[in-house]
Amino acid sequence: MSGNNEEQPSTFGSMIQNAVGTIQSGFGQLVGSNKDVTDGETKKAAAVEQNEQSHTAAKLGPVTATSGGGAHVDNKDRQQGAWDQTIGSGKQFVGGLVGNESLKSSGKTQYNEGVQRETAGQASDLVEGITNRVGGTLGGMFTTDKGEQEAYRRQHEEGKAAIRSVEADLQKKAEAEERGL
Repeated sequence: MSGNNEEQPSTFGSMIQNAVGTIQSGFGQLVGSNKDVTDGETKKAAAVEQNEQSHTAAKLGPVTATSGGGAHVDNKDRQQGAWDQTIGSGKQFVGGLVGNESLKSSGKTQYNEGVQRETAGQASDLVEGITNRVGGTLGGMFTTDKGEQEAYRRQHEEGKAAIRSVEADLQKKAEAEERGL
C-alpha cells in the first residue's frame, strides 16, 4: 500500500507491532538485556495505542466517519428497522396503558419486524465493509500507481467506517441491555 498508509492507525499493523514487541521483550529477558526488555515493552504499549486509534470512529445518526477519512451512511434497512422498533415500542406502551390488546399486539409485531430489518441491514453493511477493507488492502498492495493506491486506501477506509458503524450500534444495544433498557 502507499507510504502514507503506514501513517494511518492500523489494526493489523498494531498486531504485528505487538508481536515484535513481545518477541523483543522475551528475548531481552532470556539474555538479560534490560534495553531489549524496555524497547519491547515500549513497542507493545505503542501497539495498544495504535490499535485503539484504528478503532476510533464517530457516529452521528446514520453517518459514521473514521479517523482515516472513511465515511459510511447506514443501510436504509437499518434506519427503517430502528424506526419500526421505536414506533412498535410506543404502540406496545400505549396499548398496555389504555388496555388495547390489538394496539399492543400490533406494536409487538412492528417491533419484531424492525429488529429483523435492522439486523438484515447490519449484516449487509458488515459484508460491504469487509469486502471494501479486503479489496482496498489487496488492491493497494498490487499497484504502484499513487492515484490507484489512494483510491484503494479510500475504499479500505470506507469499509472500515461501515464495520465501525455496525460495531457502534451493537455496542450501544449491548450497553442498553446491560442497563436493563
